[in-house]
Amino acid sequence: MRGKTRQPFVLSMAIVLLLTFVLSGCGGGKNDDGGNASPSQTADENVPAIGGIPTNLKGEIVVWDWDEAFLKTMVPEFNKYFPNIKVKYTVVNNNDYMQKLQSGIASGSEVPDVILGEMNFRGQLFDLDILDNLEQAPYNFSRDELLDYLPPLLSNSKGELVGVDQSITPAGLAYRRDLAQTYLGTDDPEKLSAMLTDWDAFIEKGREVLEKSGGTVTMIASLDDAYRVLKGQTEQPYIEGTTINLTQRMQKPFEILFKMRDAGIIGKYEGYTPGWNASFAKGDNIFYPLAPWSAKWNVQANDPEGIGRWGLIPAPEGGFTYGGTSVGVYKNSKNKEAAWAYIYFCYISSEGMDVNYHKLGNLPGVKSFYEKHRDWLEEGTELDKYFGQNLSLTFYEKIVPEVVGSTQTKYDSIVQTVFNSLFPLWMKDTSIDMHEALEKFKEEIKNQAPEVTVN
Repeated sequence: MRGKTRQPFVLSMAIVLLLTFVLSGCGGGKNDDGGNASPSQTADENVPAIGGIPTNLKGEIVVWDWDEAFLKTMVPEFNKYFPNIKVKYTVVNNNDYMQKLQSGIASGSEVPDVILGEMNFRGQLFDLDILDNLEQAPYNFSRDELLDYLPPLLSNSKGELVGVDQSITPAGLAYRRDLAQTYLGTDDPEKLSAMLTDWDAFIEKGREVLEKSGGTVTMIASLDDAYRVLKGQTEQPYIEGTTINLTQRMQKPFEILFKMRDAGIIGKYEGYTPGWNASFAKGDNIFYPLAPWSAKWNVQANDPEGIGRWGLIPAPEGGFTYGGTSVGVYKNSKNKEAAWAYIYFCYISSEGMDVNYHKLGNLPGVKSFYEKHRDWLEEGTELDKYFGQNLSLTFYEKIVPEVVGSTQTKYDSIVQTVFNSLFPLWMKDTSIDMHEALEKFKEEIKNQAPEVTVN
């Protein structure tokens, strides 16, 4: 009798096990929200992983980037760890990036899996709503892993985190040590910071420099350089939907900017023109805005013989961001896990940052890097020789804590474009005061975006 009573039980258990097997197979590695399971959920325990991403992952991804040196360095390093992911990359000028991207989307032609968002067009890119939320599957990245000032700069208007930082861009003021010694009496960064405690002190010292140099040396090279600093260190939300609160936002930076202009302490250059580039080596200007990336692209590139000639201090009245690039995943990518493997390796992982930081000088936006690799920061990079100080520690310890980030929209790009079109006139025609300039600023923004209300 016992044998007969066990048969239905055994049969029932067999059916349950079979159904469990079938249902788990039908799940196809999906999460409840319908997205692909994260690599860490599907990884074979016997396969090495980086950040939970199995290194035997397969696929092909398209990357558009304007830094060819980065691509030639990092793609081979990536393939040492992820040999089964083919990276098809194209070098695209950052000035052409958005047009090429929008053309690809509109025509149905190639769109990259990994998409970059340079600060000048980042808000416009985010508003296209073509980037995946990196806090959802298959990425499952948390904004809490980022330095505190970064999440707003990497989030779209819906609050979704749609990128990680290519390299952090906290900025201070680079200065010519020889000119500082001659006209300010010291080239020591601590003493200069103590001397230039606020913008009034900066302007007053600028007047002294003008007098001592007979008008041949100025404090800061261009009006747009000064604006970049002043606007960045007063960062705050000022765009609400289609309303741009420009007067409130620009009141303080414009007051200081026009005070600098009227004191004559701003050079006659325009940023990123041949004259501005040449001024780094020429020596007719003391200070320039400087982020980690610009040590290479502005100082080293424009003053290759300037080893030991430069220094770095925080700007009077606070830090600011200067440029920067987000890196995200195309929402319609068919290789999202492979795209994330590339991003994670290159910009977050210790394995990737060992190369990215040491060879290219890029500083990642994740807190863990600074917790784990203090020794790397203390070693510094080859660019330190131009400054006679450890740039990485200066940026991280003295400037990052002061920096504030703000969410970018397409209207931020319009505001910057309009400023760029107007500031040369304000520099040449000193009869235009800040109030007239602000009214013209508002008028031109309205012309560029008729749908907005500009206060």
